Amino acid sequence: MGHNSLVPNITRWFDAHVQILRTFTPDAFTFGLASWSWLGVHGKTPRFTTAFGDVFLESLEGWWLLDTIEGTLTLRWATAVDLYAELDSREGREEILLEDIYLEAHRLGLRPREDEVLAFSPHPALGGRLSAENCTPVRFELALRLAGEVHQELLRTSPTAASPSWSQVHELSPWEQAPTDPAPGSWQPSGWDHRY
Repeated sequence: MGHNSLVPNITRWFDAHVQILRTFTPDAFTFGLASWSWLGVHGKTPRFTTAFGDVFLESLEGWWLLDTIEGTLTLRWATAVDLYAELDSREGREEILLEDIYLEAHRLGLRPREDEVLAFSPHPALGGRLSAENCTPVRFELALRLAGEVHQELLRTSPTAASPSWSQVHELSPWEQAPTDPAPGSWQPSGWDHRY
């Protein structure tokens, strides 16, 4: 499949009606990515995002995906053609774009403005479900920054200093009632489930 045959499919994702891929200002990317510096985002140029705020970054090595749900940064594609070919595949639409969840959220009337993405509340790293019912529109740079802070705090409070497993996440969940003096591991991001 040649590059020219991909272009019509790519532009439909940026279409004003669908907007499953979104672009933001350099300032919005800078503010949001500041909380991800621990993951090595420096030296990579953010180009666009999914409707859920996962960021596609470009570097000399190729194209990277900052997965804000998993808290990972991965070099996935050597070229933009490779990236768009995967996004155009059924697996890419399901696993990277979360197209089914996005379309369901759209049917539920959740339509983020130009400066917003859909954020899961509570965040899946804190035990939230990946479903349209748990989505809320949030300004992109705030959603990205808060997701980075959530993952960084989970790493900091994890006894192994590695990505927490789902069983560890449940134990660390700050969405449960916190005591007056927060115990280690009960950190709660302020305002996560508010619309900005």
